[in-house]
Amino acid sequence: METIADFVHLIGAMRSELGQQVIALEKLVVAFAESDTQLIRHDQVARLRILKARIMREVEDIERMESAAQMGSTKGLLLGGGVAFTLGGLFMAVRGRKDATHVGAKLAQSILTRAVPFGTVLIAVGKGGLPDDLKIVPLSRFSRESNRSELEVEASLKYNGYLLMTRDIFIKVLDKVECGILDGSFSLPMAVDEIIKQIA
Repeated sequence: METIADFVHLIGAMRSELGQQVIALEKLVVAFAESDTQLIRHDQVARLRILKARIMREVEDIERMESAAQMGSTKGLLLGGGVAFTLGGLFMAVRGRKDATHVGAKLAQSILTRAVPFGTVLIAVGKGGLPDDLKIVPLSRFSRESNRSELEVEASLKYNGYLLMTRDIFIKVLDKVECGILDGSFSLPMAVDEIIKQIA
């Protein structure tokens, strides 16, 4: 027959075992929380990498279109310059001017020296920050379409709250952000002010 001392001993053993299980459970909770945090971080980094790949593809597509547009424009300028030289020189020769070829050359030069921008493509981060408020800005095309300089278009975008970056700066910023997410210093979404700190 068991005595009270046996029950007390059994209760003490159960209490000790229960204490060990509580400690193990607390460690398990901490491990799950750390695992959850790591999963969230890796998920955010994967999201950024997918975003970076998509943005780079889109930038390359726009750059190819810009290159094709520039080739077409160059051909048009050469043709226009040739026509201006020929017609301008011929018209002046018919009028009896001895400097007809010089006048034709000046007309051709005025056409050939028209500077039209091509090829500048920027990545813009809006007020919503990274990763949700990104867009690609074909700056040269916007400049041509609006008959404004690239600097004017850029100033207008900045005035509207966009942070503009070249492809290389964008990649460097994303690399820094990825490292920061993995070590716990950053988390998505990321505000424009925080992104600006990563550019320097």
